[in-house]
Amino acid sequence: SELEEVRQGMLALREQLAAELRSLSGSDRFDFVARHRGMFSRLGATPEQVKRIKDDFAIYLVGDSRLNIAGLNQTTVPILARAIVDAGI
Repeated sequence: SELEEVRQGMLALREQLAAELRSLSGSDRFDFVARHRGMFSRLGATPEQVKRIKDDFAIYLVGDSRLNIAGLNQTTVPILARAIVDAGI
């Protein structure tokens, strides 16, 4: 079904993001992203880090560091992962 395709797509994006973050950070601290379900995940960033990722990388996170997984694609995941690590999250 179409809904199942969307669900599987978001799971794949979560796994890709977690793997990119693991590779860039040398840490498994972001593996929770792959375990979450649904359209959103909170990264646990400080308000200052959220502001930095918005100001320095033009990537919008909600103030509580909520990320819209459904708004990603295979091309944007590596860009986001680099910004997350570079912003010190």
